Amino acid sequence: MDDNVNLTSIGDSNSSGYNTSSNLTVQSPEHPKKNKKRLRTTKIITIITFFLVILIITLTTILAEKYKPSTEHKSCLEDWIGYLGKCFYFSENTTTWAASHNFCVSHEATLAVFNTTKELDFLKRYSHHSQYWIGLSRKPGQTWKWIDGTTYSDWFKVIGIGECAYLHKFGISSSSTHLVRKWICSKMDTCISRS
Repeated sequence: MDDNVNLTSIGDSNSSGYNTSSNLTVQSPEHPKKNKKRLRTTKIITIITFFLVILIITLTTILAEKYKPSTEHKSCLEDWIGYLGKCFYFSENTTTWAASHNFCVSHEATLAVFNTTKELDFLKRYSHHSQYWIGLSRKPGQTWKWIDGTTYSDWFKVIGIGECAYLHKFGISSSSTHLVRKWICSKMDTCISRS
Protein backbone atom coordinates (compact mmCIF):
# COMPACT_ATOMS: atom_id res chain seq x y z
CA MET A 1 0.00 0.00 0.00
CA ASP A 2 2.76 2.32 0.80
CA ASP A 3 4.11 1.62 -2.60
CA ASN A 4 0.80 2.56 -4.15
CA VAL A 5 0.63 5.78 -2.17
CA ASN A 6 4.11 6.64 -3.20
CA LEU A 7 3.38 5.85 -6.79
CA THR A 8 0.25 7.91 -6.66
CA SER A 9 1.98 10.81 -5.04
CA ILE A 10 4.82 10.45 -7.54
CA GLY A 11 2.24 10.19 -10.29
CA ASP A 12 0.48 13.22 -8.83
CA SER A 13 3.71 15.12 -8.60
CA ASN A 14 4.63 13.99 -12.11
CA SER A 15 1.18 14.91 -13.25
CA SER A 16 1.31 18.29 -11.65
CA GLY A 17 4.91 18.66 -12.84
CA TYR A 18 3.84 17.73 -16.30
CA ASN A 19 0.88 20.04 -16.12
CA THR A 20 3.09 22.85 -14.84
CA SER A 21 5.59 22.39 -17.67
CA SER A 22 2.75 22.04 -20.11
CA ASN A 23 1.29 25.26 -18.72
CA LEU A 24 4.66 26.88 -19.32
CA THR A 25 4.72 25.51 -22.84
CA VAL A 26 1.25 26.88 -23.49
CA GLN A 27 2.17 30.26 -21.97
CA SER A 28 5.58 30.53 -23.66
CA PRO A 29 4.16 31.13 -27.16
CA GLU A 30 1.90 33.86 -25.74
CA HIS A 31 4.83 35.84 -24.31
CA PRO A 32 6.66 36.18 -27.65
CA LYS A 33 3.34 37.20 -29.24
CA LYS A 34 2.86 39.87 -26.57
CA ASN A 35 6.49 40.94 -26.98
CA LYS A 36 6.07 41.17 -30.76
CA LYS A 37 2.90 43.18 -30.32
CA ARG A 38 4.63 45.53 -27.87
CA LEU A 39 7.61 45.85 -30.23
CA ARG A 40 5.31 46.66 -33.15
CA THR A 41 3.48 49.26 -31.07
CA THR A 42 6.78 50.79 -29.95
CA LYS A 43 8.00 50.95 -33.57
CA ILE A 44 4.77 52.61 -34.72
CA ILE A 45 4.95 55.16 -31.90
CA THR A 46 8.62 55.86 -32.73
CA ILE A 47 7.85 56.35 -36.44
CA ILE A 48 4.89 58.63 -35.69
CA THR A 49 7.01 60.64 -33.24
CA PHE A 50 9.80 60.95 -35.82
CA PHE A 51 7.41 62.26 -38.48
CA LEU A 52 5.80 64.66 -36.02
CA VAL A 53 9.22 66.06 -35.09
CA ILE A 54 10.10 66.48 -38.80
CA LEU A 55 6.73 68.16 -39.42
CA ILE A 56 7.21 70.55 -36.49
CA ILE A 57 10.75 71.45 -37.63
CA THR A 58 9.54 72.03 -41.20
CA LEU A 59 6.62 74.20 -40.11
CA THR A 60 8.84 76.17 -37.75
CA THR A 61 11.34 76.81 -40.54
CA ILE A 62 8.62 77.89 -42.98
CA LEU A 63 7.00 80.21 -40.45
CA ALA A 64 10.34 81.67 -39.37
CA GLU A 65 11.21 82.39 -43.02
CA LYS A 66 7.77 83.90 -43.65
CA TYR A 67 7.87 86.22 -40.67
CA LYS A 68 11.46 87.46 -40.93
CA PRO A 69 11.80 91.17 -40.26
CA SER A 70 11.22 93.27 -43.37
CA THR A 71 14.63 94.91 -42.94
CA GLU A 72 16.30 91.84 -44.47
CA HIS A 73 16.61 92.32 -48.23
CA LYS A 74 17.97 90.58 -51.25
CA SER A 75 19.59 93.00 -53.67
CA CYS A 76 18.92 91.60 -57.13
CA LEU A 77 16.95 88.75 -58.62
CA GLU A 78 18.67 85.43 -59.22
CA ASP A 79 21.05 85.59 -62.24
CA TRP A 80 21.33 89.39 -61.88
CA ILE A 81 24.45 91.10 -60.51
CA GLY A 82 24.19 94.13 -58.24
CA TYR A 83 26.60 97.04 -58.58
CA LEU A 84 26.36 100.68 -57.43
CA GLY A 85 22.60 100.60 -56.84
CA LYS A 86 21.72 98.81 -60.07
CA CYS A 87 21.06 95.23 -61.09
CA PHE A 88 22.62 93.93 -64.31
CA TYR A 89 21.75 90.83 -66.32
CA PHE A 90 24.29 89.36 -68.79
CA SER A 91 22.63 87.14 -71.38
CA GLU A 92 24.01 83.83 -72.58
CA ASN A 93 22.07 83.85 -75.85
CA THR A 94 22.38 86.15 -78.85
CA THR A 95 19.70 88.15 -80.64
CA THR A 96 19.10 91.50 -82.35
CA TRP A 97 19.17 94.82 -80.50
CA ALA A 98 15.36 95.17 -80.64
CA ALA A 99 14.72 91.59 -79.41
CA SER A 100 17.20 92.03 -76.56
CA HIS A 101 15.46 95.29 -75.61
CA ASN A 102 12.12 93.42 -75.53
CA PHE A 103 13.67 90.79 -73.25
CA CYS A 104 14.82 93.47 -70.81
CA VAL A 105 11.42 95.19 -70.85
CA SER A 106 9.75 91.85 -70.05
CA HIS A 107 11.89 91.81 -66.87
CA GLU A 108 10.99 95.41 -65.95
CA ALA A 109 14.42 96.61 -67.08
CA THR A 110 16.08 98.23 -70.09
CA LEU A 111 19.18 97.48 -72.10
CA ALA A 112 22.11 98.57 -69.93
CA VAL A 113 22.28 102.25 -69.11
CA PHE A 114 25.32 103.48 -67.20
CA ASN A 115 26.57 106.91 -66.20
CA THR A 116 29.98 106.47 -64.62
CA THR A 117 33.41 105.16 -65.54
CA LYS A 118 33.14 102.75 -62.60
CA GLU A 119 30.01 101.18 -64.11
CA LEU A 120 31.61 100.99 -67.55
CA ASP A 121 34.72 99.30 -66.11
CA PHE A 122 32.51 96.88 -64.17
CA LEU A 123 30.57 95.96 -67.32
CA LYS A 124 33.76 95.55 -69.37
CA ARG A 125 35.20 93.29 -66.69
CA TYR A 126 32.17 90.98 -67.02
CA SER A 127 32.07 91.10 -70.81
CA HIS A 128 35.08 88.72 -71.18
CA HIS A 129 35.49 88.01 -74.90
CA SER A 130 31.83 88.59 -75.81
CA GLN A 131 30.02 91.55 -77.29
CA TYR A 132 26.88 92.82 -75.54
CA TRP A 133 24.15 95.15 -76.76
CA ILE A 134 23.67 98.13 -74.44
CA GLY A 135 20.88 100.71 -74.26
CA LEU A 136 22.51 103.29 -76.49
CA SER A 137 21.22 103.93 -80.02
CA ARG A 138 20.73 106.64 -82.60
CA LYS A 139 18.75 107.33 -85.72
CA PRO A 140 20.81 108.01 -88.86
CA GLY A 141 22.32 111.49 -88.72
CA GLN A 142 21.26 112.09 -85.10
CA THR A 143 23.08 111.99 -81.76
CA TRP A 144 23.26 108.99 -79.45
CA LYS A 145 20.51 108.58 -76.86
CA TRP A 146 20.10 106.19 -73.99
CA ILE A 147 17.10 103.87 -74.03
CA ASP A 148 15.68 105.66 -70.96
CA GLY A 149 15.44 108.90 -73.03
CA THR A 150 18.50 110.70 -71.64
CA THR A 151 21.01 112.17 -74.06
CA TYR A 152 24.46 110.63 -74.30
CA SER A 153 27.02 113.12 -72.96
CA ASP A 154 30.07 111.95 -74.97
CA TRP A 155 32.01 110.87 -71.88
CA PHE A 156 33.24 107.76 -73.74
CA LYS A 157 33.90 107.23 -77.42
CA VAL A 158 31.59 105.09 -79.57
CA ILE A 159 33.47 103.53 -82.50
CA GLY A 160 31.70 102.85 -85.80
CA ILE A 161 28.84 104.22 -87.84
CA GLY A 162 26.05 101.79 -86.80
CA GLU A 163 22.75 102.67 -85.15
CA CYS A 164 23.11 100.53 -82.01
CA ALA A 165 25.93 100.39 -79.47
CA TYR A 166 27.51 97.30 -78.01
CA LEU A 167 30.08 96.76 -75.29
CA HIS A 168 33.22 94.63 -75.53
CA LYS A 169 36.27 94.35 -73.32
CA PHE A 170 38.03 97.25 -75.07
CA GLY A 171 35.14 99.73 -75.06
CA ILE A 172 32.00 100.64 -77.00
CA SER A 173 31.38 100.10 -80.70
CA SER A 174 28.31 100.36 -82.94
CA SER A 175 26.75 98.25 -85.64
CA SER A 176 23.59 97.58 -87.58
CA THR A 177 20.40 96.61 -85.71
CA HIS A 178 19.90 93.33 -87.59
CA LEU A 179 23.13 91.72 -86.30
CA VAL A 180 22.95 89.39 -83.30
CA ARG A 181 24.88 89.69 -80.05
CA LYS A 182 24.49 88.96 -76.37
CA TRP A 183 22.97 91.75 -74.29
CA ILE A 184 23.04 93.38 -70.86
CA CYS A 185 19.88 94.51 -69.05
CA SER A 186 19.94 97.01 -66.20
CA LYS A 187 17.47 98.33 -63.66
CA MET A 188 17.57 100.15 -60.39
CA ASP A 189 18.16 97.99 -57.31
CA THR A 190 14.87 98.31 -55.46
CA CYS A 191 15.90 96.01 -52.60
CA ILE A 192 13.43 93.22 -53.24
CA SER A 193 12.38 91.80 -49.89
CA ARG A 194 12.66 88.04 -49.39
CA SER A 195 9.40 86.14 -49.43
